[in-house]
Amino acid sequence: MNKPALLIRSVPATFLLVSAAVGSVVLIGITTVALIPLLIGVGIVAAWVVSLVLGVWAAIEGLAAMERWFENDNRFQR
Repeated sequence: MNKPALLIRSVPATFLLVSAAVGSVVLIGITTVALIPLLIGVGIVAAWVVSLVLGVWAAIEGLAAMERWFENDNRFQR
């Protein structure tokens, strides 16, 4: 007592599920590929920020060292 109507209804459902599975794989793949430039950009910006902070810190330390040198060197005393 197999109902042919049940088989006909399961074919569109199967096609829909297969299409959803393939579509999700495609969307996840496209999203992952689209995130790569974003992550690279974030990494580059983070590297610039870290180098800027370290450069400013080094400049301040260098100026402080020069100030100590000016204060302690006899050539700069009057």
